[in-house]
Amino acid sequence: MKHKKYSIVMMLPIIAAVMTACSGDNLEADVVSGDHLAAGTVINVSGEASKDHVIPVEANCAWTVTTDVNWITITQPAAGRGSGSQNILFDVAASTIPTTQTGTITIKTGDGIERIVTVNQRPGAIVVVPSPASMFFIYEGGTQTLEVYSNSQWTATSSIDWLTINDGQSVNGEGDQQLTIRAKENTNSDAIIGAITLTDVDHKAAPVTVYVQVGGRTPKLQLTPANEVSAAGGIASFGVISNFYWQATVTSLSPEGEWNWTRFVDNDQLAMYGSPNSEPVDATMEFDPNPSLEERVVTIVVWTDSPIGNNVNQTIQIKQRGATMPVVYLPHTTNIKMDEATLTFSATSEALPITACGVLYAEDPHMVDQGSRAVGTLNGEEATVTIPNLHSGTTYYVKAFATTAVGTSYSETMSFTTRLTPGRGDNQTP
Repeated sequence: MKHKKYSIVMMLPIIAAVMTACSGDNLEADVVSGDHLAAGTVINVSGEASKDHVIPVEANCAWTVTTDVNWITITQPAAGRGSGSQNILFDVAASTIPTTQTGTITIKTGDGIERIVTVNQRPGAIVVVPSPASMFFIYEGGTQTLEVYSNSQWTATSSIDWLTINDGQSVNGEGDQQLTIRAKENTNSDAIIGAITLTDVDHKAAPVTVYVQVGGRTPKLQLTPANEVSAAGGIASFGVISNFYWQATVTSLSPEGEWNWTRFVDNDQLAMYGSPNSEPVDATMEFDPNPSLEERVVTIVVWTDSPIGNNVNQTIQIKQRGATMPVVYLPHTTNIKMDEATLTFSATSEALPITACGVLYAEDPHMVDQGSRAVGTLNGEEATVTIPNLHSGTTYYVKAFATTAVGTSYSETMSFTTRLTPGRGDNQTP
């Protein structure tokens, strides 16, 4: 195996200058990085994959070498066991994180004396990340903070004279920093847009653009439609874009009556306030389950709140579907005796919980609706019911039912006949 050549600048002990381990003999080592002699016990490597980094070990006894990270691989000695004077070789995998990462290599004698080599790997990828990704000012302009997260040197440059960075058109930075972004007042009716460009000085990362908008002096308002809400209840959101502060208020609920079945999520009220933004701001409402077959509608008015007048408003409606009746399927028998029968059936409800279920039964097929009732037990969508005190050898007509807040639904009618003579599980004298 061909190894890199290293120039030795200084000899610094890593394991020990003088040790009494290994029967009182010395264990020493010099640490060499891929580029230079490391400062004592530290090796610095690049963020790229690299091979055959060397740690010379001078010893007269057996020792082991281990690492605590998976991006370092000990390639020599095999199985991590060495003896006497020998080079330790290790490979480093490419870094996948944008920050420096650190691992250790531990050389240890059989008597438990050890020394640790620290390996620092530089970032594997250069990043320059702004927060927020875009900025918005009202027409008056002002200042905001732009945070830059980076692991490199970078520059920030403004594209236009009304937009400054730390009171200048450009700044040089390194690592994580906060910038003061100042926008001058917009005297136009419409919005104006500028940009701040963040550039890695070594051009190892693509430039990042932060768009900065200053709203116009004429109030603008744009709404995006809300989703329809199911009868089971849930969340509905509509987007609001405005260059001024705005308010959304519920003005009517249909059908009229209770006003407590919907509310804005952010404050549990029927009104909310929003801030100006160049991107949609979600106004989110929560809806309770609809216990009626009738559709419900909430009407909301949204208007701008501009101190310089000419405010505008728009109306939006959100619909909540009405509940549907439960669906009940034809029952079938699972066990028939002389004096009782067990039946099962399926019952489903789209939105509202089933509060009661069971069967109606009678000996006369025309009297089932006025017949006797047996209550069932529901497990998910499957119901089980046992009908007691039946007559032997008799035909009974049955229909299943299920009840929710909006009403009761019934299945088609089926029939079964009780046993005439005793079978397994029957009372011998019913």
